[in-house]
Amino acid sequence: MGTIIAVLTAALLVFPVAEACAQGKVYTWTDARGNVHITDTEPPAQARVTDVVEAPVAAPADAGRPLPQPKDPAGERTRREAADAAAQRAADAEREAQEAVRRADEQSRYAMEYRKRYSNTSERRENFKYKIRAEEEKAEALRIDALKAIERARTASEEARSGLVPPPAPKP
Repeated sequence: MGTIIAVLTAALLVFPVAEACAQGKVYTWTDARGNVHITDTEPPAQARVTDVVEAPVAAPADAGRPLPQPKDPAGERTRREAADAAAQRAADAEREAQEAVRRADEQSRYAMEYRKRYSNTSERRENFKYKIRAEEEKAEALRIDALKAIERARTASEEARSGLVPPPAPKP
């Protein structure tokens, strides 16, 4: 029974202190008779203060929301995002160019094999001349497409490189 009373007494003493901690400063001081007091109000002038504890300020109601990002006056974030997008476009254009070159090479090999296969005699050459010409024209069209894709990749690469160069500092 004695321990229950001691625990309840300790709990009753702690709750006011905890509430005071939530509000701001907590003072520990001793009065003229030697009694120790823990309060959230300033002690009298003649009291001996042993400790002052500053409680952290309570979080505002909107603490769960993310803080607004500081303004970027120089536009560094926007510039970085634009440079990343340009680099991605350059990489995509490079892949497209490589694929176009591969298709053009494949068609050129096919056209050469077709010519060898169907032009070994003059009669076969005459019978298959339109088909041979069509295959060679396909190969030429794919070569032109590959050259255009290479040029697009080169342009995208230049744009990406120019985006990596920092802009000149603004004049005061």
